[in-house]
Amino acid sequence: MGTPVTGDGRPLPPSGRPLPFTGRHTELERLRGGLRRPGCRGVVLTGEGGVGKSRLAVEFADEAAAHHRTVRLPVSEAASHVPLAAFAPHLAGPALPGGLGTHFQELRRLLAAPEGRPRTLLVVDDIHHLDASSLTLLSALATDAATAPAPGFFLLATLPQDADWPEALRSLWHQDAVEHLPVGPFDRATTARLLADTLGAPVTAPAVRALWEAGQGNALWTREILRAAVRDGTLRPVDEVWCLTGPLDDTLLDAPAEGRFRALPEDRRTLLRLLALCGPLGLADALARVTPDALAALEEDHLVQVAEDDRRSRIQLAQPWHALLLRRSTPRLLARALLLEQAGRVREYGARRHGDALSLARWELDATGTAEPDLLVRAAGHALDDGDVDTMCRLARAALVQGPHVVAGLLLGEGLGQRGEFGESIPVLERAFDEARTPGEVESAAAALSQHHLYGLGDAVAAFGALDRAAERIGTRSVLTACRAGLLSAVGRNDEAAAVLALAEGADPKPGADDTGGRPATGAWTQADVLVLQAHLRVRLAAGRVDEAVRTGRHAYAVQCGLADRWTAYYPARSLYLVAAALLESGRLDEAERTALEGQEAMRDAVPALTVWFAWVRGRIALERGRVTDALAHFREARALARLCGQAFAEQRALAGLVHAAAQTGRLVPEAEALAPAGAPYTPLCQPDTLRAHGWVLLLRGATGPARELMLDAARAALGRGEATVATALLHDVLRWGAQGSAHGTSAELAAATALVQGSLAEARAAHAAATAPPDGPDPAALEAVAERMGALGLHLYAAEASAEAAGAWRRRNRAASAARAAARAQALRGRCQDAATPALAGAAATVPLSARERDIALMAARGRTSREIAETYVLSVRTVENHLGRIYRKLGVTGRADLAAVLLA
Repeated sequence: MGTPVTGDGRPLPPSGRPLPFTGRHTELERLRGGLRRPGCRGVVLTGEGGVGKSRLAVEFADEAAAHHRTVRLPVSEAASHVPLAAFAPHLAGPALPGGLGTHFQELRRLLAAPEGRPRTLLVVDDIHHLDASSLTLLSALATDAATAPAPGFFLLATLPQDADWPEALRSLWHQDAVEHLPVGPFDRATTARLLADTLGAPVTAPAVRALWEAGQGNALWTREILRAAVRDGTLRPVDEVWCLTGPLDDTLLDAPAEGRFRALPEDRRTLLRLLALCGPLGLADALARVTPDALAALEEDHLVQVAEDDRRSRIQLAQPWHALLLRRSTPRLLARALLLEQAGRVREYGARRHGDALSLARWELDATGTAEPDLLVRAAGHALDDGDVDTMCRLARAALVQGPHVVAGLLLGEGLGQRGEFGESIPVLERAFDEARTPGEVESAAAALSQHHLYGLGDAVAAFGALDRAAERIGTRSVLTACRAGLLSAVGRNDEAAAVLALAEGADPKPGADDTGGRPATGAWTQADVLVLQAHLRVRLAAGRVDEAVRTGRHAYAVQCGLADRWTAYYPARSLYLVAAALLESGRLDEAERTALEGQEAMRDAVPALTVWFAWVRGRIALERGRVTDALAHFREARALARLCGQAFAEQRALAGLVHAAAQTGRLVPEAEALAPAGAPYTPLCQPDTLRAHGWVLLLRGATGPARELMLDAARAALGRGEATVATALLHDVLRWGAQGSAHGTSAELAAATALVQGSLAEARAAHAAATAPPDGPDPAALEAVAERMGALGLHLYAAEASAEAAGAWRRRNRAASAARAAARAQALRGRCQDAATPALAGAAATVPLSARERDIALMAARGRTSREIAETYVLSVRTVENHLGRIYRKLGVTGRADLAAVLLA
């Protein structure tokens, strides 16, 4: 396939070449601090193989070389028995073990700090391979350096995590002459940055998680997994975002680890093969294969590890990719025998533990190609609980091979849809619908069909048609009612959705439909109750009852997590992205962010179609915070995932967010051309947020009047359909664009709309409307109060805009100092908003009457630097600095440093 390339056309680092250096800021600071402290004679870096300790040493040495003489000792295992092999390149004559005294003086001069220069840095990678003579010499040099009057050399050494420390090095550590710095694996966030830096483009959250788990944060392993995944197409760019297109199981089959297994005794290798084929085993099952000493040896060699699971000790492979290598090398007949033998053991135990059905079905299917259909369906249900869509599809498909099975069809259809394979999922669900015999089976098939038609294909007619066909067969039932209400709300007909729910509750009151958390009259929650709660969540969120929506959504999530069966209400995390959206609209941004992350973790990033919505809601949260660049990244990720899964409905929502976010930077992006036409506001693919994006596009193109008209019409239509939440956002955008001669009317409409919406965000928007409503023009003091209110909520872009508006209002009242202060505040807030450049911010910079030098001095003073420190920085006299500060105070209308900090350090 040729050389794998990054998103910007650069070749990936070839095998044996490192990835970009990142994620070691803390360790670098420790090393810098040690090098600066005279009492510290060195640092020893330890870590497992491939974690990056040698790379860290190289990067630090390269950095230090600008100010320090740097000496690197060549060390290798092959030369570990050659006396003085490491020091030989630095000696004038031959290295002689008997000439240590001469060599000592020679190397002492080499390592001495040049006159007037900092001490020398000595780098020894893999110091445990240093020969005994070199270690003796190094210990003598270190001891001499510690007692010398001038600063001696600084030792930077690396050691494998479990290697024995050379006695000379251990002695230095006991003397507190060297420090120990463990180098651990990368966390997921650092891995995400590493992958994006390497690939030259963003990487989706599911792909980051899979690569991080496969590589366990080890830089070397991550590099090889990444290269393999790109080479075989498992990881590929979609719309300039790298997406995972399948499992990573086949990407590491060339890893050079099989020789390690072949050298093991047969009983230990068989246990490892069993673990690779069957997954974690109970301690008793492992000890049935090997002795306790053999098991301990495998653990000591980092081939297995012990995990505590529900008060049981379980043995599992220490490295995930070892399972792939072992499965590949296990003969087919041996694998069959091991799988069936382990299945027999579990059946002997009674197969009563949670997950036993899933294990048995997988093992028997792997061994024989088939299993009992009901076992396969039960196992597919467990895979659903685990969020393992691929396994769910495989098991359900195997059950259907043996004949019709409605639940298997439902599970397979849902799994295919979650993978974006709607061309296959809809026919599978249609067959399940036709074969359904009980009302529960009919409504479940209709519910899934309606979801796939709308959210997959964007076809609302077919979605409602599926529900209508089900109602003709079984009459009106709560699942069908909940699905209909949810779809109506999703396509912008929220008033109809509310009416459907109200009518259903009036005819058959259901305690499960409230948001109090009480149990239903039947004593047990059902899948139907969950769907009803989710429909109420959508309706309340759209209607502006956002605080109620939060409670309803959390209740739905808790109920759904406790359900035994989920083949109608599939994924609890589905509620959480809507809860995050409701928290956002309520002005509780930190909670919204935590909930979005909780949802991603709850589904383990394994349900492709749902990952779209979490990326989308995180984009919305970032945009409201003013983190425009972050928002763009999230929306691009959401769009790429939607395209990968064939979700036209979700793709348009992500596209609208992307265009809207880009507009906040003052840019029109090419993706704007792919927005659904604005002339059809009631189609599923042209939601109010799509119209909002169109409005910003028109504004940036200079069509201010049409932009305002489009946004106001969309807001009024949304209010008429019971969508107060989105109407307030549309009206607030128009208010943010400026008066244009009609601010009073827009303010009045926004005030009326916000009265229908709960939460702090609506209250802040209402205050903004009131501040712009006075007949004689916007009230600058009230706008500054709005800015404080928005800033307290974390809405930094809105706060910056309100401050900029206040600056303009003060200026129109000839209050130059107040205008300058407000403009400076706007600029400070804008600094938190990445690349934001909205119309309201346009005049803020010009209003600040500070020169570049004055602004620098003002910022230093605001950050607590004394006049003397500022004077030393700019080579000025203290008096000149004080004069500058006096002019700055007058220009900004403040009285001192405390006020300066409040204005400039928002």
